Amino acid sequence: MGIYLDGMFYRCSGVGRAYENLLETFAARPDLGDIHTVVPKTQKKRFLEQFREPSIKPRFVGYGPMSVGDLFLKSGALYSLKGSVSLFFFPGHNVPIYVPGKYVMTVYDLTVFSERFALPQHQKAVFRWLLTRAVRKADDVVTASATVRREIIREFGAPAENVRVIYPWVRDEFFLPPPEGEACVAGEYILYLGVRIAHKNVEGVLRAFAILAEWFPALKLVIAGPRYSTPDMVDQWIEDPRVKGRIIEMTEVTDDGIRSLFAGAKALVFPSFSEGFGLPPLEAMASGVPVVCSDIAVLREVYGGAAAHYVDPESPASIARGVKEVLTNPALAKTLREKGKDKAAMYRRKDAAVKYLDLIEADR
Repeated sequence: MGIYLDGMFYRCSGVGRAYENLLETFAARPDLGDIHTVVPKTQKKRFLEQFREPSIKPRFVGYGPMSVGDLFLKSGALYSLKGSVSLFFFPGHNVPIYVPGKYVMTVYDLTVFSERFALPQHQKAVFRWLLTRAVRKADDVVTASATVRREIIREFGAPAENVRVIYPWVRDEFFLPPPEGEACVAGEYILYLGVRIAHKNVEGVLRAFAILAEWFPALKLVIAGPRYSTPDMVDQWIEDPRVKGRIIEMTEVTDDGIRSLFAGAKALVFPSFSEGFGLPPLEAMASGVPVVCSDIAVLREVYGGAAAHYVDPESPASIARGVKEVLTNPALAKTLREKGKDKAAMYRRKDAAVKYLDLIEADR
């Protein structure tokens, strides 16, 4: 029998990147059997271009992640796999109301319950009920950091022995030179990479750039990542006289495109209020880009003390000063590049893959 790997977050947020990594890893193991997956049909073309292994059995559906269809209708699709699958694996928190067998789920963070996450309180209450139910019924819960593991045990009363930390990994290509032929941004720029959503503090990046724009007249800001809503904070800032013509939006970017952006970036700015792990900075570190990020517990856990330059996410002035220090202090930038590469090298596929495969074998 094969396994099921949920693909509803494909090409959507850090969960989607983790899904791609897992799908590649599982498909390379013939002893796991067929890998069944459900993916939004809006991503069908990209999925079929990327994944051609015969062991991968996709089904494309007309709904997206965390929708009514994902939480309710998907149960029917899973039920049809009951005789073909020995374990259901959810790389995200979108476990449907009914799962016809043993399952493992992943909870990367609890950001949705914070005041920074723009969701009505009644919807947060419903989501808390759904997540509590899913966590307590899961055979195992995987999370990406010890910081979040403590939160899951505290918030949901999950047995400590059922909640395990498996760090995500940096894809091998980010340690390689950038690809040729991909368009890159001309001139000097700093980079934000991620979903354009409030808890990622994109507003803080934009306010910091308004300060930096006065100090560095030629500097640009590249915002690379999908929208969460329309209009959003970038739309509100892009015509501001202080930064007009100096903000470059890229709402869709390939992995090769990201690597090309890293090749020219003076720094990656990642001042999130809340994270479960924080993979984009590690990808930047692997590519030799200095990282300026939030001084929060989970990022300290993942990056350590010397691989990133920490700032106060509550203060755009602090973010701007942090970037300025990297741009004007070659010794600091050199240290961050060197320490960052060493830190990124600690998060490689081999170690994490072994832990995931051991988990599957223990639970299926």
